[in-house]
Amino acid sequence: MDMNKLNVGLVIARPVKDSDQPLFELEKFTMDKKADIFLFPEDHIYSDKLTDLQEIARNRKKWIVSGMEDRDTGEKKYKHAVIVNPQGEIVGWHRKTSLTYDELSKEFSHGDTIQAVETDFGIAGVAICYEMHFPEVARIYALQGARIIFNPVGTGMWHDTQFQQWNGVGRTRASENGIFTVGCSHQNDAVPFAYAYAPDGTCLVQTRDANRMVTVTLDLSLCFGMFLEHRQPHLYGKLTKG
Repeated sequence: MDMNKLNVGLVIARPVKDSDQPLFELEKFTMDKKADIFLFPEDHIYSDKLTDLQEIARNRKKWIVSGMEDRDTGEKKYKHAVIVNPQGEIVGWHRKTSLTYDELSKEFSHGDTIQAVETDFGIAGVAICYEMHFPEVARIYALQGARIIFNPVGTGMWHDTQFQQWNGVGRTRASENGIFTVGCSHQNDAVPFAYAYAPDGTCLVQTRDANRMVTVTLDLSLCFGMFLEHRQPHLYGKLTKG
């Protein structure tokens, strides 16, 4: 595997209808030999199925990034995403930091950390669904040296304007940080989609269709950091005030 040439499988997965459906999707799509790493949507699995996902990654010898919803009985519940390596080890774990009104009404808790992850193919970050709309999240990952941001999305977009807006956000996060952004949603009654944008804002994938996987090759050597050394952090204090 050329660590600068990363083949990413963006899986527009069927929505979760029972506890076995997500594992079936994982088993089916990770059989593809072209992809080095597979991205599955937000909440694709429940937390009690994480060990099954790890076993699939280990058996396939592939990287998997997937959204995950809590099924724990603890005091707080979160929206998670995990990065699992080909040995089945969890190397990255992110809790969603920005929540929608619907998620807040369902008493999900905010994650409190934005930490990039070191992988065999370089540093990566995860922005779960709605988080992609907050430029600070992507910028923090870029400042940590991330070359790619994975964006597992829940539902697809509900109308064409949303679809165009989300792709605009993906393109902007890529071009303003000089990194790759990739994302995909579930396939449901909304507009299912997958996207990928290069560090210069070039569209590599923009699709809106049914349950399938789109494979895209990312040349990570093209990442260029977008002049981060010219920032003026001493002027940005208001960004951290509530």
